Amino acid sequence: MDGKIAIILLSTLLPAFVVGYLLRSGGKTINFAAVGGTIVYVVSVLLIFMSAYIAGAMNMRSDDLVLILPMIIAALFYFLLKGMGGSSK
Repeated sequence: MDGKIAIILLSTLLPAFVVGYLLRSGGKTINFAAVGGTIVYVVSVLLIFMSAYIAGAMNMRSDDLVLILPMIIAALFYFLLKGMGGSSK
């Protein structure tokens, strides 16, 4: 596995776990928290790979976005998913 691919895949795991944990501790069901964490992971990976292709248009290196983009996506999805889903533990 290439070093950059490993960084991309591993840097997105922590925000996905955090969103799942926060949803679960916030009163959502275990299934909802797992799906929420999975959505954050998949969207993070897809957006990071897409940013690698459009980095030239953004006038910056794609390496600069690798670590900050998952945190932004996790925060966005946490606040979007917080008001949805089941309400019992």
